[in-house]
Amino acid sequence: MSINALIVESSEDNRTMLANMLTGIGVNCVVCETGQEALEGDGGRQYDFIIVSRHLEDIGAELFLVRFREHHYIDDALTIMLTSEPVKDIYYEANKAGFKLVFNKKDFPTIERFLLGAVNNRTIDLKARILYVDAAISVADCISTLLRSYHAMVTQVADVTSAIKVFQQQEFDLIITDYYLSDDETGDDLISYVRDYDDFDKAQVPILVVSEESNQSKRTSYLRNGANDYIIKPYDNDELIARASNLIAHKKLFEQFRKQQQELLTLAMSDQLTGLYNRRSLFDIAPKYISDAVRHKYPLSLLVIDIDHFKIVNDSYGHAKGDAVLKKTGEVMQASCRNGDFVARFGGEEFVVLLTHCDQSDAMMKAELLRKSIEESRPDDIVVTVSIGVAELAPGDDLDSLFSKADLAAYKAKDLGRNRVEQYVSEEAKQA
Repeated sequence: MSINALIVESSEDNRTMLANMLTGIGVNCVVCETGQEALEGDGGRQYDFIIVSRHLEDIGAELFLVRFREHHYIDDALTIMLTSEPVKDIYYEANKAGFKLVFNKKDFPTIERFLLGAVNNRTIDLKARILYVDAAISVADCISTLLRSYHAMVTQVADVTSAIKVFQQQEFDLIITDYYLSDDETGDDLISYVRDYDDFDKAQVPILVVSEESNQSKRTSYLRNGANDYIIKPYDNDELIARASNLIAHKKLFEQFRKQQQELLTLAMSDQLTGLYNRRSLFDIAPKYISDAVRHKYPLSLLVIDIDHFKIVNDSYGHAKGDAVLKKTGEVMQASCRNGDFVARFGGEEFVVLLTHCDQSDAMMKAELLRKSIEESRPDDIVVTVSIGVAELAPGDDLDSLFSKADLAAYKAKDLGRNRVEQYVSEEAKQA
């Protein structure tokens, strides 16, 4: 089976590198410099890979893909955008336009590794872990041998109970199950167990049902119940391998997509210098901390932490040293807090810590220990001190009001000489 790729790239060097790499592993390449050239090409050709530079001379990649789809069937193609910009900045728009993956042009080794793996899948070299369930042992032995000839690692069992046991213990890229297994078991029993499994990633493993069922509505029910595909007995071995390969390729593509999404989410929610949560994360996540504390009636406290005289650090030692101070301070805070606590860099030299199951008295003690730990850390032999304000969640508080209280306490700590911890005291408490 031939494999076809469309490359649309304005840079001659990039076109040449991609074409040489793909043709070297047996892929037929159509190479275009402009979007218009590609749009005017053979409308009947089917592509396995469509690789498009984000910025072409005559059209953007997003619009190109929309127009290309009008005259070409591309649902089975792996659509890839190449960009010179940070992937995280454009991934959402690219995905919305129909691109399944985005790579930075400068990271050619990663592009090459991925395409090599994708081509291997398209050329039906399974290299996958398969759970095969069939009560007919002699048939199962033959099919397992066939799958292994395509470099699959096959675990063969005869019943649902055994299948569930090995499914719990191992990771699989594909499950192939005969539908009629015994008098009281069918493939539906295994499908239901897998789809309801409490590990989300394992519950998504593709399932291929093998059946001699002639009723179309019954076969359709396999898909409604959670199977990804089915094949009717008697079947051709090539068809079985092709369907298995397709499901495995989609699973691996989905895993790549999930990994990229998770990396983008982590980047979006993290402060790049300290590795702590960022300001955006605080406003996204902290309200849930507060609502949980209110619902379950446990105390919650918030610390606002300012590095004292940070401008002097930058002016005296330079911004590189200033960054080292921020990074070390973040490390000390993260190490001093529990797993359930929330630590964020709010901006500049200001940090925020949410302490769950912690009233104001305990929060004051923890804040004082944190203050001492930061003072003792001496990043790059620079003495660093902090002023900390503490406030406990009160009835009616939301994030804004709780933060304002802790921020007022932090200002009080600075007014009283810095390098100290102060707690918020309400006006009513002051007058009492």
